[in-house]
Amino acid sequence: MEDKGKEKQGRRSFLKTAGTAACGIALAGVAGRVISAHQKEETEGPKSRYVWQIDPAKCAFCDICETACVRTPSAVKAVNDQKKCSFCVVCYGHISNKQIESDKIMSHGERICPHDAVTRENYSGGKDGYFIYDIDHGLCTGCSKCAKECNAKGTKSMFMIIRPDLCLNCNSCNIADHCPENAIDRLWFGPEDDFRGIYELEGMQDGMMNGMEGMDNYNG
Repeated sequence: MEDKGKEKQGRRSFLKTAGTAACGIALAGVAGRVISAHQKEETEGPKSRYVWQIDPAKCAFCDICETACVRTPSAVKAVNDQKKCSFCVVCYGHISNKQIESDKIMSHGERICPHDAVTRENYSGGKDGYFIYDIDHGLCTGCSKCAKECNAKGTKSMFMIIRPDLCLNCNSCNIADHCPENAIDRLWFGPEDDFRGIYELEGMQDGMMNGMEGMDNYNG
């Protein structure tokens, strides 16, 4: 009986570790380039393992992040989660005149972003193929207009992050002080964080553990 209990505990520990790693890999896509920049000496921000970050479930996509940050332009940038994007010919976060002909989108499309920071690249060929939408952080000011439209009408693949390599990591974040939704948290910065999944990771692990306990009970 004791050996059986140890076997269950060992299996649970192994699966928890594996599950944590799997969650980290699954959640590390869209902002991986942001995280890698923080880990390089020439591009990293302050040497701290804590970062200010935006909870996407609370964010209302107002313009506070653009203007309240002590940096100009703001350290807040939009990102597009390619795992959720539909790669549409016409993107809600890209242009506002949705009835435009496909071949005129780039030349006559009315941009959602006032700085034309949302990029569009055809990766399947043809004017009605599949398109990759990304955000040029050299142009993005953190106004969140693209993410607001995407979340209101699209797949909610666009959201806002505070880039850790741009953030000054102030002891008191001015954006957090002014955010009407209290959406800014100070979080532990780990390799699994993509700044959307970090808010889901704990719940995913709890669900996995409950499932494993159910399996153990079933196996007797």
